[in-house]
Amino acid sequence: MWGKETMTIAEAFGVSLTGIVVVFLSLLFLAVAIKIVSTVVNGAMGSSKPSGGVKQQQSPAKAKAAENKGVDPKMIAAIVGAVSQAERSRVESFKIVSINEVK
Repeated sequence: MWGKETMTIAEAFGVSLTGIVVVFLSLLFLAVAIKIVSTVVNGAMGSSKPSGGVKQQQSPAKAKAAENKGVDPKMIAAIVGAVSQAERSRVESFKIVSINEVK
């Protein structure tokens, strides 16, 4: 390699193409493996989901009538969004009963 031996342009492109293909195939394999593992883990965790202080809502009209009690509406929206993401459910499917600041 460091001697007088050289590669032709075609050989150089072949080596480069081989490297690129190997990298993209390994990335594709990793993406598929991550998807499979996340599906298996979510399936296992789905059967024993903790409620986390969230109660099931009976009607969507009651959620709008919740008391504010001095909490910023933007904070309430952020908490509702976070709970919705964590529970992987729609906002209409749960009701936040109270919000307590932990110091």
